[in-house]
Amino acid sequence: MALVELIMPKMGESIMEATILSWLKKPGDKIEQDESVLEVATDKVDTEVPTTHGGILKEILAQKGDVVKVGKAIAIISTEGEENIAPATEKEEVKSKVDAKPKTHAEPTHSSNGSGAKTD
Repeated sequence: MALVELIMPKMGESIMEATILSWLKKPGDKIEQDESVLEVATDKVDTEVPTTHGGILKEILAQKGDVVKVGKAIAIISTEGEENIAPATEKEEVKSKVDAKPKTHAEPTHSSNGSGAKTD
């Protein structure tokens, strides 16, 4: 089982923090990826925040009324997999670096007439 931090997302270019209005889920609740788990207010908009991972809401780190900076952990989600606590954004960054590694391929060889001599 992996533990993943739910991070306060960036909700606009100039928005640096949000106030927790209410939690839509409580610890122990099963949540699906992209499901709204809390409502927040900024100086520009009130909105629901979806989860980045599915699993069980393990712990709420920011309570109703708390002002939380963008990028800070607000909850812990228990998911399937290896046991660790890492921000979802950090895991995605590591995955993108792994996916971005160049793959090596063998150079194609030119076909010949079977004798090893090149044909024109």
